[in-house]
Parts: sequence; C-alpha cells; structure tokens
Amino acid sequence: MAIARALATDPKVLLCDEATSALDPNTTAQILALIRDINAKLGITVVVITHQMSVVKEICKHVAILDKGTVAEEGLVSAVFAAPKSEAGRRLVFPGRVDEKVIDPTRRGQLRVVFRDSATTSMPLVARLARERDILASVISATTQPIDGETYGGMLLSIAREQMAGAKEFLASVANLTVEEVDEYV
Repeated sequence: MAIARALATDPKVLLCDEATSALDPNTTAQILALIRDINAKLGITVVVITHQMSVVKEICKHVAILDKGTVAEEGLVSAVFAAPKSEAGRRLVFPGRVDEKVIDPTRRGQLRVVFRDSATTSMPLVARLARERDILASVISATTQPIDGETYGGMLLSIAREQMAGAKEFLASVANLTVEEVDEYV
C-alpha cells in the first residue's frame, strides 16, 4: 500500500527504507519483484536502504556502504561483492568475518584475483598459470556468488615472490579479470 501511495505522485525517485524487513521469504520476493518492475517499466530510480545484503544482490546495480554516517565504499554491486575494499564492506559481504583477515603462513607474495563474469569464474586459472607459465600458486581463499544473472568471485593466491611479476602479467592478460598485489592482511 505504501508503494502505491508513493507512486500516485508520479515521482522520479522512489525511496524504499527497509522495505522488506520483518517479511516472510515469499512476501519479500514479491516486494523485490515489484520494486524491480517499477524501476524497469516506469523508469523510476529506486533508492533502497537495507541491512540485508541478499536484497542488494537481488535488485541493485550500484551500492554504497555506509559506516558511522560516512560512505565507506561504493560502486557496482558486482565489484563491491566480489572484492570489498573497506572493513565495513567486508563485514557486510562476508558476515561472520570470513575472509576479513586471511594470513598466509608461508609469507609469500599474495595476489587478489577478481572475476568479473561467469566465463572467467569457470576458467581453470590456477591450472593455466601452472601449465602455461610454470608458476605454482596456492589458493588461500576463494568465493563465488551469483549477482544479476552472472557469477562473480575472487581468489586470494599465494605465489613465490620471484614469480609475482610473471603471475601478474599472465593474469592481467585474461579478459574480465582484475588482479592486485596485497599485503599479508587482506
């Protein structure tokens, strides 16, 4: 009913503040489908305020993560969820602090690899790195998740320091993949 009242004024922006909080899963799915349809069919910009990351993944293209009243991180949902850069982003994307501080006990170099589409997510990158460049990499952590019909993900690789340049060069040559060297605390 509240959405119908808001639409009666023919708005350019629809603000949805915790639109799905305290709803059962079926009603939540119906409300999210309605919001998605309003955005697509009526061309109305929808701003969603929520603490539920599943809602963000389901209907949003862009996200801004606020921490104590300031923007901690913003960008495409796929980019932020694949490799959150801020502590607040990691807390929300990886609840339970999974992957927040991964330590490589071998003290080798570390590369964060971010997959930007389903094709790269399904590619055997670590095997190709070993076969094509003779570089062995250990997977410290890895994750994938579906967002907006694509599968995104990331890996944290441990690589011998003397092979880092070759590994970065090879990985940078793969389409829809980003790579960055990170320190021992991710």
